[in-house]
Amino acid sequence: MPNKLSLKLSLVIVSLVMLLGIATSTVPNVQASQDKTEEIARSKKLDKDTQKLLKSNKPLQLDAKSALAIDYKTGQLLYAKNINKALPVASMSKLLTLYVTLHMIHNGQAHWNDKVKINRDLHKLSVDKDYANVKLKLGHYYTIRQLYQAAVYSENAATMALGYGLAHGSTQKFALMMRHQARDLGIKDATIYTACGLTNGEVGALGFKDAPYDAENKLSARDMALLAMKILQLYPDILKSTSANTTKFEKTTMLNWNWMIKGRSQALPDIMVDGLKTGTSDTAKACFTGTAVKNGRRIITVVMGVPNKGQYDPNRFIQTRKLMKYVFAKYHYFALPKGAYLNGITNGFNNGMINVADGKRKHVDLSIAKNTNVWLTKKQMFNIVDVKPTKNYQGNHGVEAPFTDEDVIATGKVMGISYLPGVNNTVSLKSNQNVKSINFFARIWHKILNLF
Repeated sequence: MPNKLSLKLSLVIVSLVMLLGIATSTVPNVQASQDKTEEIARSKKLDKDTQKLLKSNKPLQLDAKSALAIDYKTGQLLYAKNINKALPVASMSKLLTLYVTLHMIHNGQAHWNDKVKINRDLHKLSVDKDYANVKLKLGHYYTIRQLYQAAVYSENAATMALGYGLAHGSTQKFALMMRHQARDLGIKDATIYTACGLTNGEVGALGFKDAPYDAENKLSARDMALLAMKILQLYPDILKSTSANTTKFEKTTMLNWNWMIKGRSQALPDIMVDGLKTGTSDTAKACFTGTAVKNGRRIITVVMGVPNKGQYDPNRFIQTRKLMKYVFAKYHYFALPKGAYLNGITNGFNNGMINVADGKRKHVDLSIAKNTNVWLTKKQMFNIVDVKPTKNYQGNHGVEAPFTDEDVIATGKVMGISYLPGVNNTVSLKSNQNVKSINFFARIWHKILNLF
């Protein structure tokens, strides 16, 4: 009798398991459909709100201490709010760590298969549940590639171990390397203490002995945008890692903290977000340096100091969605192809001519020297102003001959737009003709005439 009862119970349990399996196997598809519907509806509402804002000529108001948007190639400013104020960045610090790593790899100063041995302090941080999710085994070796990938997914102890390995056994030395690289990028106001973004005291013996416990990394929105711009220009393969939903660290599956990538809860159906880095702490609040593409045009966005109710609050992504929608709706992309005459692309606003000093032509028509672009508002007319000869071709009354049709002989500025501070804000110009200089005696005669 007990055997029959046991058999019946077993059959019931198996049947229930099978039913649950069937039921749960259909949940992801239903959920995905619901999420997609919600995503599209949310996007349409945001489009309407954005158009209403633009029609009213009111500025975009974001719930953030600082924010900006730029073109990722040129650094043209598309939105700016308090961009020069250095603020706590928390885990967004890891973007600088990743940049230093990639810089060293590409310069042969480190290799992906180099191994890092975990010491007692790194192990201790890795088992602190307040700051880490992945345990680093004491005395175990991990490759630079393993630690780099974990850093992309915001693992603090692995990021500190990455810096420890690259600086040959010193997390403090790596912080100094980060400061040096920041200065080389044109970032002058950053304070850097740790590779991961935790405070100096939170990393324990891995921090600086002579720095306060609460000393933390601070950069401005401008700094973060400049850093992101350099990474995307020099090491675009980083997007393969930052756009993936998950990665593996030994047997642990790590989830991407960027909820705006494809398939995640804060994604946009018409704008593809594929990077870059989040940050959260009590002092930094919620932060996000993002990058996105629409119609083949990529921008970089930064929001910092976004109020949040915890690390699972989506507010930073809500603010980023507003910013991205606003930028792509407000501006259109205006291509400046190489060889295009200034007079033509400015619709005659600029006659496109520049005088030639000591040349066999008195003036030449200027054209765009290399393919570039600008973003213009819907009603903005394109014009280039403040045209000047470049230093190498500076003449008394214009550009100095001789020059070829490939030489950059002048620069100009696009009227009505601005660029990230520290980024070149001029358009390179050339002539579509080769111009030879006049002979020695003619030049002497010109100089005599110029005296009167």
